[in-house]
Amino acid sequence: MWPTESETTYFLKDRTTFIRYYFDEAAKPFVDIHERINAGTSPFELYGDPEDGGPLYQAEWEGAEIAIALIGQTCVSLLADSLKLYLNTWRQREFRFAFDKHEDKLAAREGFVAAYRAAFSEIFGPRWSQCAARFDIIDQVVLARNRSQHGDSLLSMRARHDRKTLDKHPLPFFARPAEIQAWVPRDDLFGSYLAPPLRISRETLWAAIGEIEAWAEWLDANFEHAWSWPTLSVEDDPKPTA
Repeated sequence: MWPTESETTYFLKDRTTFIRYYFDEAAKPFVDIHERINAGTSPFELYGDPEDGGPLYQAEWEGAEIAIALIGQTCVSLLADSLKLYLNTWRQREFRFAFDKHEDKLAAREGFVAAYRAAFSEIFGPRWSQCAARFDIIDQVVLARNRSQHGDSLLSMRARHDRKTLDKHPLPFFARPAEIQAWVPRDDLFGSYLAPPLRISRETLWAAIGEIEAWAEWLDANFEHAWSWPTLSVEDDPKPTA
């Protein structure tokens, strides 16, 4: 009987545990700024109005909000990279298979999650349909990582969804519904600036981690059902790419 948790999954969960810890600890001082502004406690006691007539401590509030957003982007990047390392390790150490041309093209077109889903569908056959992990969320983890790492606008520190992502996921997981509804597609510079920003909250980050861990647990629980699948030699290059 295959053990309930493989060594590979153990190390994935070691990473996801750290990602949760990092988010909470890194965000603490900025969450504290928001709470102090809301409560009007030192050093944000409420008195008078700023000369420009704007909200009190708006710059401090927005600075803390951007910092929390960047922490979320860092965490989702760590999560996507951890998932890719995990799947590559499964492929090389456990299944020992190489991607075929179809899966290589799928990876280039739709990302490594799609390529692995295609490969596991072949490896596990009909059983694969029983995997309950939400791949729409897992796919958006990788897309959010790509947006976080490759910004396209100098106008904002915050990463935003791009048109391709919004076409594929019209109701993106890492976005506020009101910002999605307010967005009007545009093809100029301001089109990307006004697109819904990535909103990687503690709640959505925890949910995304849960889906990735559910995928890993399913692979552990069902690994023995793939033993009869013929293996192929693994290429040195750990494909597919992001």
